[in-house]
Amino acid sequence: MQVYKVFFRILSRQKFQIIMYLVIFFSISIAMSYQGEDTQKGMFKAYSHKLVIFDEDGSELSQGMAAYLREGNEEVEIEDDKEMIQDGLYNRNINCVIRIPKGYGQSLAEGGEAVLPEVLSIPGTIYAETFKNMTGRYSSIAKAYQTAGMDPGQVAEKTVEACQEKVAVTLVEGGRESSHQALYYFFAYFPYIFISISVVGIGPILVVFHKKEVRERNICSCYPLQRTNFELYVGMVTTEIGFCLCYFLMAFAAMKERSQLFSFQGLLYCLNVFCFMVVTLGIVFLVGEVVKKSSVLNMISNTIALGMSFLCGIFVPLEFLGDGLIKAAHFLPAYWYITSANWIDHYVPGQAMGELWRGMGIQLLFGAALVAVGLAYSKAKVAAGQRE
Repeated sequence: MQVYKVFFRILSRQKFQIIMYLVIFFSISIAMSYQGEDTQKGMFKAYSHKLVIFDEDGSELSQGMAAYLREGNEEVEIEDDKEMIQDGLYNRNINCVIRIPKGYGQSLAEGGEAVLPEVLSIPGTIYAETFKNMTGRYSSIAKAYQTAGMDPGQVAEKTVEACQEKVAVTLVEGGRESSHQALYYFFAYFPYIFISISVVGIGPILVVFHKKEVRERNICSCYPLQRTNFELYVGMVTTEIGFCLCYFLMAFAAMKERSQLFSFQGLLYCLNVFCFMVVTLGIVFLVGEVVKKSSVLNMISNTIALGMSFLCGIFVPLEFLGDGLIKAAHFLPAYWYITSANWIDHYVPGQAMGELWRGMGIQLLFGAALVAVGLAYSKAKVAAGQRE
């Protein structure tokens, strides 16, 4: 096992770079899993804004508008002084000041151009636009009721009722779901992390072994080419398993609910990871055969890892990708990894697992195909060298 031993001697020289990449990517994965866990607790949350209302008109319509604006928000009492208002906005004690001018109700009653309220807010925030939309909506509805011939009291009451109407939204069965369990987010980013760290960590070792002078010395030695490739691949498998174990141990130490890793779903996630590990080994093996300089490995790893991550639903969820792009993603192994992860995330005990086994099997076929291409390229390269 001479080649196997040399493999790890070269790998030990890159241990600091590998540890750095592992820690950085692991931190990103943990951060994303926590973010996903917080997101699933509530996909929508209504916020209450602090506002000040100065009703200079005092009409029934202006009072109705004030009641409408207060709903769901917090009204703050403050003196009508320019400096105090500016201090309140600067210190974020208030978010918005709304001044309903005198004559607002009369302008609506006469049917002419409404005197719209003045909205003062913190520059660069959404508060001004939010309350401008609310006051504009109230004025438009009130004007329509006024045109119908109602008295101001009825107009104010009907307008507030109309503005407070809400639309009920439900997710129909079969609709696309974008929220996942925290464990899903931890494993979803695994392909990006694994491809990046494997190409950068193992690629330079293969480049060394495939240098022309090293390859020719190996050919002249008593070591057959098949054995050299076998020991290189065993070294790669050992290293990849080591990466996985480090990743799982760090996850176990960092995750809030550690028992999830030891559940049946956790076991399925681990199987999915080991299937994609075979894909990663194939990618690294092929890249190591083709690439001649270690300096280009970073560029190649970023291209492959980022390309698959964006096209296969890792960085951008599948529900946001177009149908044409999803069809194209079927030809990339990361797509089958993420669809398998989606299936595991929504797994129900007793559910048929044929779809999951298909996704994992396709990943294994991708890995075997990549290794076969790498071996064929290696043999062709040796044959070409012998002819020369």
